[in-house]
Amino acid sequence: MAKPANFRRHLRAWISKSWAWVVIGVFLIFALFPVYWIVLIAFRPRGNIFQFPAALLPTDLSLDNIRYVWFGSETNEPVIGFLGTSMIISVTASILALSFGVACAYSLGRFRIGGKFLPMWILSQRFLPPIALVVPLYMMFRQLGLLDTYIGLIMVYATFTIPIVVWLMLGYVEGAPPELEEAAYVDGAGYWTAFTRIALPVLKPGLSVAAVFTFIFIWNEYVLAFQLAGDDVATITVYLPRLRSAIAELYGEIAAASLLSVLPAILFAGFMQRFLVKGLAFGGLK
Repeated sequence: MAKPANFRRHLRAWISKSWAWVVIGVFLIFALFPVYWIVLIAFRPRGNIFQFPAALLPTDLSLDNIRYVWFGSETNEPVIGFLGTSMIISVTASILALSFGVACAYSLGRFRIGGKFLPMWILSQRFLPPIALVVPLYMMFRQLGLLDTYIGLIMVYATFTIPIVVWLMLGYVEGAPPELEEAAYVDGAGYWTAFTRIALPVLKPGLSVAAVFTFIFIWNEYVLAFQLAGDDVATITVYLPRLRSAIAELYGEIAAASLLSVLPAILFAGFMQRFLVKGLAFGGLK
């Protein structure tokens, strides 16, 4: 009688594990199929994009759409300039946001500046959606001559992402042991020395998490870039809608440009992966 009972127990365990894998598999198909479809369209010739029935497997692959987007064509501008603009704005604004945000989080976590009210007030700055501030920002930037400039977009993105950096880093600052900094104070180090030489190396995993989230947020932002940028300073998110013309919608070029637009964020996240895993693990163990 023991063998059937053991068999039923193992069968139930196998079924429970199988159902978990089935659910995970369905979710992965649902999540990854749009990405697969974009890649497929990006490498398909224009004439095969609307073929019926649709081919789910790659056939007659071509680099025409990538070439049209990268070098430009009679219907669209080259994407390289927009990628460069997005890279300059995203990297510069991320550095500014991290610099101010980490210093603010350190002062809040270590010295309790502002008590419990100031951290919540900083977070509340993100409660307001960016589109609610488009009109006043546009009028202010027009008066200051900051429309369609790198400085204007960098200032806006840095300001909008500082609260995110503060709240991401605040938990890491509070979870880091203060004894190392206290020992540095005893040895005669000042606050700045203790912060830069003692605290920052300890907070490096958290910095990588904040850097990835900040960079991706700025890279993907569209509303502010569309309203405050123009022909001179336009990001990749502004470039994509321009591929829709009055004559036709260039689905192949849109897919190719979308594929190229996600590569920098993926490469940056992959480069920061070692620190990112440590940061997420440290944040989960606090």
